[in-house]
Amino acid sequence: MNELPEDDLSLIGVRLNERRKFESMGFVTVEQIALLDRDTLGMGKQRSDALIQSAWNILANRHIIRIEIEEGKIEVTVDKVNDSILAAVKGVLNAVEGDVGNCIMSVQGNKVIFYAGNNPYFSFDSILKNAKRFSELLHAKQKHELAKSGITLDEKEIKKFAGERGFDGFWKNVFEEIKGNEIIKKALAISMFSDFKEPVHTLIIGDPGSCKTLAKEIVAQNFKDVSAVGANSTRSGLVCSLTTGQLGVLAYSDLKIVLVDEFDKIPESDIEYCYELLSNGKCGVHSARIHQDIESNFIMIAFANPLYGVFKARPIEEINLPPTLLSRFAFIIRTETLGLDERSELFLRKFYGGSELKKLPVHYNEWIKLARLHTPQLKVSEEKVKNYIKQVNEEIVEKYYGTSLRRDLRMGDYIRRIPISIAKSEFTDVTNETLENSLEMIKESIETWKWV
Repeated sequence: MNELPEDDLSLIGVRLNERRKFESMGFVTVEQIALLDRDTLGMGKQRSDALIQSAWNILANRHIIRIEIEEGKIEVTVDKVNDSILAAVKGVLNAVEGDVGNCIMSVQGNKVIFYAGNNPYFSFDSILKNAKRFSELLHAKQKHELAKSGITLDEKEIKKFAGERGFDGFWKNVFEEIKGNEIIKKALAISMFSDFKEPVHTLIIGDPGSCKTLAKEIVAQNFKDVSAVGANSTRSGLVCSLTTGQLGVLAYSDLKIVLVDEFDKIPESDIEYCYELLSNGKCGVHSARIHQDIESNFIMIAFANPLYGVFKARPIEEINLPPTLLSRFAFIIRTETLGLDERSELFLRKFYGGSELKKLPVHYNEWIKLARLHTPQLKVSEEKVKNYIKQVNEEIVEKYYGTSLRRDLRMGDYIRRIPISIAKSEFTDVTNETLENSLEMIKESIETWKWV
């Protein structure tokens, strides 16, 4: 039988002889202890109460996300609901429900709600006092954790800033200097808001002098935890360097956005490694000098040139990368050629010295960091989900599976990650509208490859 995890054991304060007793009774997890009473534990009143209270405190600290207090009402948001977590929430608030208690409890989704009870012998003030105390402790803990993530601004200030702009405001403001190419701006934003464990990779292919360099510079200059990889590094190997035989930049890019220049110049020996790293963040590197398993969870935004340096005939046939590697990217977008008016505006701005990149407020960087911590819920109708999947399957995967663009089964992951990334950016849940926006963006990315 498994012992209590060592970290939980030390936090609860279970002694070696007590652990043996716990195991003999089948109590081997903190969750089990949280559901016990002093009689079942059978270790004396004081000792039993102390161990159970410790279990409650640990589970409450792990699973309570937020506490909101109103007149006669306390709303506790948890990351999930089960019997042990409910016991912990009630335990830390000292909430006794029912006719003989001080409150009435209701569970609605991931919210545990306490209302003032009708028993005159039990005051709701005590549970309010405990809720305020735990809320203050929770706020201090969250502030400390946010600081470790590089978030220095107040959480409410960041969310207010994000709420006033939304996802559309982000990509329009951040990439304001890029003319046209709106689907590229949207895709870049989605990648940046995506989670490192479930990344949305984006590949932009275009002629020299298009928006590729400008897009890379905007991200590199305004956001932190970014690795900018030049053409020389790409040619020598992103995972295993051909020149030194050592690990390449991707092996050291864990929890970073990686901007890769001239991705079409990646050596063949490196492609196999990239398959795995882009898919699941893990790969085994075996060369003359290296035999090592690496784990690196990153978000890749790659830039590449067409086969002949510039597009000549049918763009989809001039993608200079293996289709199987392309399938690792959620978005593969061809840059658009600017029209006469757009070029004139750009040239005029450059003529008057307006070519220097604007410096974005720090709020944008911290918006991304905080948004990645948000966990959206799926609040979509079954009919909408089926229609969303049907359209991606029939109009995207079925049509482009055997082409150079290669849309295959990996789109099954991306059709979930894209709407989640949008919802993260706005600190909301995934709705029917979010799915509609996601489908439109996927279609727009494909439209860039149609030859007119």
